[in-house]
Amino acid sequence: MTRSTAVLVLALAGMPAPVDLESRALILQPASVLPAWIAGCWSGTRDSERFHERWTLVDDSTLLGVSHTVKGGKMTAFEFLRVIVKDGKAVYVAQPGGVPPTEFVASSTTAERIVFENPTHDFPKRVIYQRSGADRLTASIDGGPVNKQQRLEFAMTREECGK
Repeated sequence: MTRSTAVLVLALAGMPAPVDLESRALILQPASVLPAWIAGCWSGTRDSERFHERWTLVDDSTLLGVSHTVKGGKMTAFEFLRVIVKDGKAVYVAQPGGVPPTEFVASSTTAERIVFENPTHDFPKRVIYQRSGADRLTASIDGGPVNKQQRLEFAMTREECGK
């Protein structure tokens, strides 16, 4: 039974349909440029580091995020993040270590991937989020189309928020 068939059956029976976080985001964002599918808690590991991102869908034009990295039981990095809608485009706003914000404007968007760019920034020039299904997300940063070899990837899986 497909989800839409199940929702129809529940509606005919007078029962409310279950709404998961991703469906809620899609309901709130039917025609938005905001990548609401990022909402949730994500974590991954690389070498001896563990990194976490937590994204909250605040309203129809704002995702609010925070990330941190832990190595050897100690936090080694943190970042305040936002994705906002500005002039009809999604804009990724990064503040690593709490420094003043840097904006990256969406240059390419699909249902599974969004690319943010700031060609005038030293590094990174691009921030890319790619989802694989509902439970896998890869964030990557690189030096832009000319310098793709300078690239870092952060493969993450969805986790329960509050861990």
